Amino acid sequence: MRRKCRLEFVALVFIAACDTFPLTPTEFDREFQQATFVLQPQADAWLSTRSAQVVLERRFRGRSEQHILLPNPTAISGENYILLRSHGTGRASIGRFQPLELLKSAGGIPYPFTAAEIRGMTTETDALGQIDWAHWTNYSGLTCVLAFRRFDGANRTIPAGAGAMDLAMRNCVYGTVEEALAPIAPQGASFAATGLAEEAAPKMLSPLAGPLP
Repeated sequence: MRRKCRLEFVALVFIAACDTFPLTPTEFDREFQQATFVLQPQADAWLSTRSAQVVLERRFRGRSEQHILLPNPTAISGENYILLRSHGTGRASIGRFQPLELLKSAGGIPYPFTAAEIRGMTTETDALGQIDWAHWTNYSGLTCVLAFRRFDGANRTIPAGAGAMDLAMRNCVYGTVEEALAPIAPQGASFAATGLAEEAAPKMLSPLAGPLP
C-alpha cells in the first residue's frame, strides 16, 4: 500500500511538471489556438461597444483572448469582429505588436483585405489615442475597415494581470469610414469594467511600433 501511494504521488508530480514545462513559441501558439472558446456575458467584455452581439473568450498559460462578434448587414463574406488579446507583464511576453500574427486567431487576413493594405495603413489620433486602419470600398456605399490599436499596460483598461492588450477589428458597413470605425471610436466604445473618466483616457501605442521601452 505504501509503495502504491508513492507511485501515485510521483505520477501527480510528473503531470504537474508537464503542465508547466516551457513550450517553444510555435508549440505555445499551437496549444493556444486549440484552446476552447467560452461564451461570456457582454458585461464581461474587455471593450464595451453598443453593436456587440456575442462575446467569446479563451485562455492558455497567461494569455487570454476575446472575440466580440459584430453584425454584418452587407453582402461581404466573413464575420465582422473585434479581436482582443492580452499579454503577460514580462517584456518578452509583450514584444512588439505584429498585426499579421494577431489576425491568425481570426483565421488570417480577413476578406477583402490583403497584406499590402495592412502595410499601407492610415494612422490617426483620436480621444482614445492612436489608431491604425486600412479601408476598402466598392465605391457604391459599401465600406470595410481593418483597424488596430495597442493598449499600454500603464493604463487600467486592460485585463487584470496583463501588461498590454492588442486590438484588431474588421467591420463592413453600408456607410462611411467613420461609421465603420464607430465600434472602437471614442463615441462608440468604452471600458465599462474600469470606469475611467474621459479625461483619463489611456495612451495608445501604434501596432507598427517597435518593442515597448
